[in-house]
Amino acid sequence: MPISLTSHLKRNRVVRYDLRYPSPLVVWWYCGLYKNLQDSTQPLVLVAFRKLINSYNLSDEIVYQRIPLTALGQFRIGTVWEDGACWTSMSFESQVFDVDFTQHGWALTSFQRRHALDLSPPYPPEIHPLHYARDKNWLLEFSLETGGKLIVPCLEFFTRCYGRSAELRRCLATYDWEELTRNRLYAPLNEPEEKGKWKIKLRKRLVHGDSILLAHAKYNLHTRSIVKRIHSDIQINHDPEGKAPAFIKIVPWFDGPAKLKVKGIWFDQNRSFLALEIKGSSDPFGAPIWRDRDSVTTGSLAVGEDGMVGSGAPIRRLSKMPDIIDLTDAEAPDGDAPSVEIEDPDFEILGTPRVIHQRWRSGPHSFSGQARVDTTDASAFSSGDPHGGGKGVGYASIHAKPVLESQGTLRDMWNAMLFFKTEYPHIIQSVEWFTFDAGYQADTEPKLIAVQPFEEREDGMSSKIWRWPYLDPKTMLEVRGALVMRIKAGDNEVHIVEIQRRPIKKKDKDGQISDAEESFQGLIFTLATPDDLRPWLTLLLSEVRYKTGVVKHLAASCPGKADSFNHASSTGDYIPCISAARNALSKMGVFFA
Repeated sequence: MPISLTSHLKRNRVVRYDLRYPSPLVVWWYCGLYKNLQDSTQPLVLVAFRKLINSYNLSDEIVYQRIPLTALGQFRIGTVWEDGACWTSMSFESQVFDVDFTQHGWALTSFQRRHALDLSPPYPPEIHPLHYARDKNWLLEFSLETGGKLIVPCLEFFTRCYGRSAELRRCLATYDWEELTRNRLYAPLNEPEEKGKWKIKLRKRLVHGDSILLAHAKYNLHTRSIVKRIHSDIQINHDPEGKAPAFIKIVPWFDGPAKLKVKGIWFDQNRSFLALEIKGSSDPFGAPIWRDRDSVTTGSLAVGEDGMVGSGAPIRRLSKMPDIIDLTDAEAPDGDAPSVEIEDPDFEILGTPRVIHQRWRSGPHSFSGQARVDTTDASAFSSGDPHGGGKGVGYASIHAKPVLESQGTLRDMWNAMLFFKTEYPHIIQSVEWFTFDAGYQADTEPKLIAVQPFEEREDGMSSKIWRWPYLDPKTMLEVRGALVMRIKAGDNEVHIVEIQRRPIKKKDKDGQISDAEESFQGLIFTLATPDDLRPWLTLLLSEVRYKTGVVKHLAASCPGKADSFNHASSTGDYIPCISAARNALSKMGVFFA
């Protein structure tokens, strides 16, 4: 019987892969790992697809295809593929859960295991029916405060929570620990270890988002034992004839409380949740990480007799991405071929991010300093180890961009300034908030100045202006606030004012409704004398009510130098509002190297 879709489809932009089936297929389930007989450095995942009958129904027929492990971030559950390309995806409900990554906070389960113990299945099969009633794929089960449980497929957890690059996961699945530490993950530090500092130096193919897991694997015995187990489990469960997949257990790699942002389906009267896609998680607590990496611009292209690129070879990237990127697992990349970057969905960092001191400063995923080429003979791209040449196969660098969870523009601007203070202590000496009562304070939790409501409605005053000082214009109970920041940068003493925004609902081009907030410019200024601050703020916070938050035309009244600024983001922003904060400071002569 056809399976009815409970969520609509939305349009996607993706790569192309030879699925050998012309009809629309929906990624439905991940079904274990295989070794790749054509290229042993690219493990494969058995992916189950269902045929899409129309926009509202799926066939109960299952189609199986072996997909490179590195491409699993593209083949997310719910994505719809036709003629080898993904154009749309199912829309699931999003939710954030507090979970416990210590061993007593989770369990491993499966449909087969629950059946063998004569227990109910991990989740009601009718909400996401599988091909086999005794499905062997392992699932993580987390206890929830609701009394229910959060169910996460182990291969989804591996794909999204074990670093940000597909290269890291490929290495963990392909090589033993000795090979990983010697040649694949860590470059030589060339400096002594120091007590209290976790130092790592990343290999070329890894991305900055891999740093936390790799630091824990190096310095934490618990994490190391877990990541070492992945390759050994595949070896133990591997079918030499290649007929049956290896069903491996993937578990949390650090202990402690955690947050998971997931998309999926509620069940058990909304007490439990089946997570079909992980959107983000929190970082583990721990020592600061000092990160360095191999230079990707030094050295000359050195291809050995076996076709392997030498350690001194720069990575050559295409200056222009092809319109269609064809992925293959049948061939290894050529040793002298250029590479392309393919982005998996962004990964949201929830809560307080881990402190990482960066020594190689080119941005979290920026390869701007690497050699660029305008043309290539590559007709396909692969993620395995480079080997040989002349096959027309380039290297596909697949990774997810880590982005911090947005806490609203006002708080994001504060967090961005705190980041600058930590990252550039030689430029930013202090970041403080100000209120009339408390004066300047350096606490990391800022307080706001209340915007005073009008005492009475003036003649001709519009309802919009009359109600603007309140966060809820209907109830008119809670007033807005204004965050006033002072940033000391050398001889500069800069102030920034951000107005608290009302929450609103926003509809995107696909008709999806999401939470958003009002859009206001910020105001940055310097004062002629410190004594000007209180009268200027009093005037500003009074006049801004009449302008309904538009600060641009109030800058001229500042007893000093003032300018407004937008909060536009930039491609590659890791921290929300970081580009806006940098732009604002530059208006007052504060620049970063």
